[in-house]
This record gives sequence, C-alpha cells and structure tokens, in this order.
Amino acid sequence: MSLLTKIQSHLSPLSPTFDTQLFLTQLYEPSKIYKFDDLMTALPIVAEGIAGVQFYLGEEGDEGGWEYGLVNLAAFLAQCMKETIQYDACDENNWDMYNNQYPLSNACGQLGQSYQDYTCPSGEEHIQCPVDPNMEITATTHATWYGAPPGLFCGPKEKYPKTGFWDYAYWCDNPWNDPPESCDVYEGQKAGGFNNDEAVENRAGREDVEGCCWWGRGVIQTTGICNFGKLNFYLGARAAREGRPSRYPTIDFCKTPDAICSSEEYSELKWISGLWYWMDSVQNYNSNGWYYKTELHKFVNGGMTDDSFIDSISGIVNRGCHNPPCATGDVDGLTDRRGNFQSVLSALGLPSTGTKPSSTLPPIPSPTDNLESATASVSKSSLQQILDSLTELRPTIESNVLMYRNAYGVESLSDVYTFNAFIESLAYFAESGIGGKRFYIGSEQGSEQSSSDLRYGMVNVAAFLAQSRTESIQYNACEEFHSDDTSGKFAISNSCGQYGNEYQEMKCTDGLESGMTCPVLTDMRVEALDDGARYFDRPQFYCRPRTDEPFTGYYDARSSQINNDEAFANGSGRTDVEGCCFWGRGSLMTKGTCMLGKLNYFLGSRLNLDFCGGLGDICMRAKTNPAVVWEIGLFEWVDRIQSYSSDDWTYIDELHKFVDGGMRDATFITTVSDILTKGSPDALGRVPNSGQRWGNFNLMLRYLELKEEKPTALWAKSSSERQYDGRHTSLMLLAGGVVGGLI
Repeated sequence: MSLLTKIQSHLSPLSPTFDTQLFLTQLYEPSKIYKFDDLMTALPIVAEGIAGVQFYLGEEGDEGGWEYGLVNLAAFLAQCMKETIQYDACDENNWDMYNNQYPLSNACGQLGQSYQDYTCPSGEEHIQCPVDPNMEITATTHATWYGAPPGLFCGPKEKYPKTGFWDYAYWCDNPWNDPPESCDVYEGQKAGGFNNDEAVENRAGREDVEGCCWWGRGVIQTTGICNFGKLNFYLGARAAREGRPSRYPTIDFCKTPDAICSSEEYSELKWISGLWYWMDSVQNYNSNGWYYKTELHKFVNGGMTDDSFIDSISGIVNRGCHNPPCATGDVDGLTDRRGNFQSVLSALGLPSTGTKPSSTLPPIPSPTDNLESATASVSKSSLQQILDSLTELRPTIESNVLMYRNAYGVESLSDVYTFNAFIESLAYFAESGIGGKRFYIGSEQGSEQSSSDLRYGMVNVAAFLAQSRTESIQYNACEEFHSDDTSGKFAISNSCGQYGNEYQEMKCTDGLESGMTCPVLTDMRVEALDDGARYFDRPQFYCRPRTDEPFTGYYDARSSQINNDEAFANGSGRTDVEGCCFWGRGSLMTKGTCMLGKLNYFLGSRLNLDFCGGLGDICMRAKTNPAVVWEIGLFEWVDRIQSYSSDDWTYIDELHKFVDGGMRDATFITTVSDILTKGSPDALGRVPNSGQRWGNFNLMLRYLELKEEKPTALWAKSSSERQYDGRHTSLMLLAGGVVGGLI
C-alpha cells in the first residue's frame, strides 16, 4: 500500500472531526470556506508533485514511516487554523487600521508592505506575474463584524485616481435621505460606508489601488506577484501554453488570482495555494543547521514530546526564520499555533504530550534570574482540575467575558486578552509563582483537593477576571486612558494620575522592596497605544519633559478638541506631564513606580521587558506575546490582593468565608475592589465603577458555574446600561446584582 493510500485511508473517517471540531471560526462555528473534502481533493495533487516538489508523506519501506507524513500535515494545518480558518477568510481582510481609519489602499499592502513588489529572486524573475495597471478585481470574501470593511479591490487610476477610507462608524441605513441610503455595499452589512472625500494613505504611502491585486488568498494567504506567478507557471494557464503539464489549464493565476477564492469548480484551490507554499518554503527550509525534514524526523522519533519543532515552524511561517525573534519580530499567536498542532495530532491519533491549552497544563518556563523559586509545589491535580474546568467553559468565557464592544457598537473577541494566554499565564503563576507567591487554587500545598477547595480556587479566578474585565477587557485596552474629568474636560496631565493619585509617587516603602522602585527620569518620552482611548474617542496618555511642553491643557469631550492655550490641572494639581509615564498597563491596569518596579525585578527577564526604562515597549510586546497583559495582572493579584492582610481582614480567610457562606455577601468583592483601587478598605476616596465590579463578579460566578443561574452576556447590554459618563458613574444594572448582596 502506498503512503498516499495509507494516509487517505487513515484520514477519511475523520471528516466529521475536522469539519466540526478543528476547522472552526473564532465563534466556534464550522468554517464555511475550508472543508475537509476539499483538502482531501488537494492532497493527491500535491503528493504527485508540482515542479518536481512533492508534499512530504513520509518514508516508503518503513512500517511507521507514514507518521512523518501525518505530522507534516498536522504542522501545516496548525498554521492554517491560525492564519485563516479561525477568521473564515479566503481573501485577505482589510484589517490594518492606520490613523484610526481603514485605508482602501490597504489592497496594495498592509503593515507598510507592497505586495506588487514581492518579486521572485534572481534567476526566477521570468516566473513572476506582470503588474497590469488596468486589472480590476474585488475580493470574494471579507470580514463580517459590525461595520467591517468590504472586500479589498484594485483598479486603474483612470477609474480610481485617489482612494479614501472605509468609515466603520457610518450609519448606512438612512431611508429618509435624498436620495435614500441603505446598507448595500455587501450582503449582511450593518454599518459603515466609503469615504472618498479626500485621498487617504496606507502605511506605505499609497493612496490609489492601481496594480494592487495581489493581496493574500487561500489557506496560508498566498501573496505577491512571485507566488501567484509560480502557481501559474507550474499549475495554471501559462504551463499549458508553454507545453508543461497543467492541473488547471483554464485558470490564469496572473490575470485572475481571485480564482483561488471564487472558483466553485475547483474549490480545492484555496488549499492547493497553501500547500504549494508549504512545499516550496517550509519543507525546503534549510538555514543555519536547521533543516525541516531532519527536525521533523527528530520530533517524531523522539516521541513528539515538546514544542520546539512547531515553534520553529511557526517562526518560519509567520516571521521567516526558525529561531525568532527575527528582524521582523516575535511570532504572532505562538500559543495558539502550539495548541492547534496538538489538537490535530490528537485527532490523528498521534502522541501529543506537548502544550495542550485545551486540556493539559502548558510547560512551565524556566525562572528568571530574579525569580525566588518557591520551596514546595502545589498539587498538580488541583491545578489540573481548575484548568480542565476553565477549558471546558472556554466557549462561554470567550463569547461573554473576553468580548468587547467599542463606542460604535462593534462586537468582537478581544485580541489583547486571549483565552490561551490566560490559561498559560495562570498555570505558571499557580505552579511556579513569582517571588515565592503563587496564584491561590484552593488547596494547601501537599494536601488533597476537596470540592470546597476547588470552589475556593475557582472563586479566586472569578474575582480576578471580574476586576480584569472592569479595568481592561471590556475596552480591549492594554493601557490606561482618560476617565477622570471635570465638567467634560479631561486634563492632559491625567497621565500623571487620575482621581487624585500621583503615579510617580507610588513608591515602594517596605524593607528590601524600597530598592525596586522605578526611578523617575525627567527626559522620558512615552506615548500610549490608542486602543483603550479609541473606545471613547479620547486622546491617549503621553509623557514628555517640560522643555518639550511647559504646561498641558485639556481635552474637551463635547467638542472633541484638545485645548492647550492655558494650563489645566488634573485631580492632584499637575499641569505638566514630565516623568508621568507610569500609568496603568495590563489586565488590572497595574500602575505606579513601585508596582512597575517590582514587575521589572521579578518579571523583567522572563518577559524580556524593561518595566522602568522601556515603558513604551510593554503593550507593543503584548501584541506578539499576549501572555504579557495577563502576567502583569496576575503578578499584582498575588502580590497585593491575595497577600493582603490587616488586623481584621485577610484575603484568603475572607475568600473561604464567602464560599462557605453560600457566595451571597457582596462585602467580599467590595473590599477586594477597595484594595485594588485605593490600597486598603479604609483609604479615602471612592472606587471607580464599584457597581460594575460586583456585578461582573456575580456574573462571573455564574459563567464559571459556581451558581446555577445563567446570566446575560456582559457585553449584551442596552446603550443605557453601557453608558459611561467619564466620572466612573456606571449605569450598568448588571443582572443579578443588588446593593448589599449577591443573588
């Protein structure tokens, strides 16, 4: 029996598994675009070979040699599941928001790229597609979220001299206008519209779409004139014209690259394009002593027991090298790619003892140089029960807790706060801990886990997630933004501290910790990312020396204008932003020179970040390593919340009392909110969003099935319930919450 026949026989019964359990969108729905049957149609084509290159199916003559082929396929599918299947996209989406706009010229290239300039290397120039300025194509698929941009398109300057942007906030259903308007740019459109009033550049400076027909298509987003040229040269109309064998003699991939996504006759093309890339660029990868097939054999022969193999492949696919960070940066979604790989291996019935975010404790990273390792270990079975419970509830957590809705009503799964990164971070903090402190999972070290212990740990998780959702997740924000105003005016100097706080004065005062405080450098210049600020259409925080800006004014929310004509003080009296770089970051918006200094001491080496001198890098790093935002928050939780103890209130004791008392008394979460936001229950001042915090906690208990009632989604509220007036006066009458108690 041939290798291909063996693999086909092994795969055929697995069609339902792949279509209903693996090829899923972010909302856990089966993909409408990527089907197992199409993959099976494509497999014998690439096994036969293209231009003498075959999809590697293993070793003939070796009884288990076909397992190499299965693992090769699993690695390919793991990348596909991350790159496109989860988005149910064949054509590249218009996703690169530049200057708060989606330029239409993103068709030419996103993130500063120019796809029509992706030419073939020396000696292969004759293979690439010519750039036809008169070509006109509109993408077959596009994003479908509320207000999403339509499909990318290209066309000559004669037709599109200048292009604008897609206004995702535009209300398109205006039947009373003259002439009437409707949401008819694409089927299912709910909001948004073209704005071509003036030319808008993409990141590369393009403000037209001439010759810009080479965006990504297919399961690994085949992009650029070289890759499409190779498909045409070896598989398409050009091969037929020039007398070479051609699988698709009627398709000219240089004139109709959209056939990959639009062809109904050859629906396997979306797989073929990705498999060809895999054969050409991944299977043949050989750099600095790392050769793909050799490493594949090592992985299989070694029992498939670690993540180094899939991590290297992820680097090749996503960043162009096997040992990232390369010049292009860290791998995007590394944890997801690992999990995908293990899921496919499991479906194929192969050993899968590496990272399993869906069920198994991720490998624990090595401690950093400054990490004070704990002397005893918690019960792994206790932690595993909690991880298993959370993983079983993943669809509920992702579709309710990890969702956000911006000011324009766009609903989406958070790309800042991801489930896999949370599980990985929680496992690390519960197993190894930081500075001798671990995330509390309910059992004492070395003791057996009881049902009460499990509830203690899960309620601790619920409390952490409730505070994280209130502080950051609901805004999809990594960094703090303006919320403290005076009659609708937000002091620019809020970056120094809000609600009367002075972040640079939040210093460590206890013993050895006093030396951990970050120094305040007057010449620091940092600007926050605009993710949270954009939620309320407010300017982002920044800091800079007085020599740059002697005084600062305010942002007027009513006019949406910044006024720097005169000094305007924040709640603590500051009228400048010198040294004011220590605003909140991460899931709990950890702030101040002490906490950020502690992060630097305990986590700096582990996360390869300078939390004192490189503050501008923190949230940029989180884009490629989403564990950053969770680890910052978990560190503050174990350091300040779990460890809190006063004469009459100790966190762990009160947690036990709350659980043992039936989880009905709101005093527990109210006190936790006091400690997190004010430092102690007795400190002066009020807790921002206090009602929302205990409301979120009550809902979280139900989401984690610690209470029987099923709640409404946290984000599925009316506009009045979601109203936020800038003074932290929340009108969110969250389901199940009453003053003084939790129903």
